[in-house]
Amino acid sequence: MSTSVWIIIGVLVYSAFILYHGMKSFKETSKSSESFFSADRGVNPFVLLATTAISVFSALAFYGVPAAIYRDGIGYFSNTGGMIAGLLFVVIGYRLWILGREYGFVTPVDYLRARYNSEGYGLLVSIVLILFIIPYVAMQLIAIGDATALTTGGMLPYIVAVAIATVVVSFHIIGGGMKSVAWMDAFHFMLGIGTLIILVTYLTLTYFPDGGLAQAVAKIKADPELAGVLSFPGPNGTYNWKGSLSNVLTGAVATVVWPHIFMRTYIAANKETFRTMSWSLPLAYVFVYFFIVVIGAILAPAILGAGVDNTDSIVSVLSTQYAPPFISFISLLCLFAFGVSTADSLLLSASAIGSRDIYVRHAYELKGKNADSKKVVYFGRVLLLFLMVLTLVVVTLKPAYIVDYAYSLSSPFFAQILPATVGGLFWKRGTKEGAYAGTIFGLFITTLFTFFIAPPYGFSPLVWALLVNVIAYVGVSFVTKPSAEAVNKYIVRVDSIINAGTEMNSAVDSTLSSLNRKPAGN
Repeated sequence: MSTSVWIIIGVLVYSAFILYHGMKSFKETSKSSESFFSADRGVNPFVLLATTAISVFSALAFYGVPAAIYRDGIGYFSNTGGMIAGLLFVVIGYRLWILGREYGFVTPVDYLRARYNSEGYGLLVSIVLILFIIPYVAMQLIAIGDATALTTGGMLPYIVAVAIATVVVSFHIIGGGMKSVAWMDAFHFMLGIGTLIILVTYLTLTYFPDGGLAQAVAKIKADPELAGVLSFPGPNGTYNWKGSLSNVLTGAVATVVWPHIFMRTYIAANKETFRTMSWSLPLAYVFVYFFIVVIGAILAPAILGAGVDNTDSIVSVLSTQYAPPFISFISLLCLFAFGVSTADSLLLSASAIGSRDIYVRHAYELKGKNADSKKVVYFGRVLLLFLMVLTLVVVTLKPAYIVDYAYSLSSPFFAQILPATVGGLFWKRGTKEGAYAGTIFGLFITTLFTFFIAPPYGFSPLVWALLVNVIAYVGVSFVTKPSAEAVNKYIVRVDSIINAGTEMNSAVDSTLSSLNRKPAGN
């Protein structure tokens, strides 16, 4: 049999393994929405590190980032500066984890709705997050489909590969929820790191045996068409300080308030987990990105030369045409690992928001009725299938570069909950009216500068939207009255727990959680 056939068999076996891993927990996770959406809040430090890191990386890191660096230069690496804001995951995440244990929060909407005592604001955030999860999930499927078709020489067509990835992602989540997602992410994290090391090592030793990466860099500098890749702001001038600022902010937003990362702040087993994350998460980001940047900035231009037409395919080309079949196969699995891990995490977030914060909240809780936990999980699973259909529409249209799905759509819109999130955790003056004003103005500016007119002075829509959002949030909060109850519950109470070094016991957790789920007024 040909190499492509063996690769196809390997992909199918790997897909079956992922499906089995998810579906074996189907009955267990059907009993409790807490188990399905938050893994019973018992994830250990290594698994939390792995699931958080690989969910941030996604197929964008393995597939899109090297292409963007090859296309626009080393300045694109600036987004890793934002990822070092993984420290913010610890600072913000620890406070959210305490609130999650005290009040039963599972989603970003849980916290924001309760902090600002507003059902309307919670509904607004729910719609925005679900709507812009779809293009980012689509990016994962597009990357998997493109790479699979290229790696197998078209024997496994794009649309078939996308269909396989869709089935794998959907039923892996439907079966095991957050437990399956988090533990599979740990395996994928190790697979991804190992693959990057093997690919970079092989290409370097094979094509630059005399001087390694130094030899590759010398070759790039000697070619005028390639030299711009290693310069700042790059061959297209895209990543000057203004473009880099946007990239840094995007990376920071992605590591803190993207919905699937936000939800991971609730699932840690204990506070010691966050101490481990404070050094391990930024280190993981920088370590993995080192190999990704080497591929995009050094190996790809030195081996492929200038003028690659489909830049999004450079990793697939390097791993199939310039490496042996085994490396081609594990590189494809690495892409599956990165893409599937992020897709299932985001879809699980959308499912949790749609089922808990829209359906259950408005159909049951606000009417004074209790929702059976099994029904919540059932509705979440049905919603997952519906969301996958919507995602496939975007995949079929395939309207932009892969990185555009993340940085021109999803990230700027997700970012508009950042000021209200941070302000709600640390600033006692933050008000419901301020949260509304900041988020709505931020969404308006993002929409305006993304779809209708070019943003002024060379700054991205994300920069302008966050600036306007913060000004509106702070300004309106200063002229409106904050809720003393909210300040005591969500800031003073958390400060006292942190300063005292204590945690709530499970009985009190349960009581406060049930009280918190009662209907709240606008």
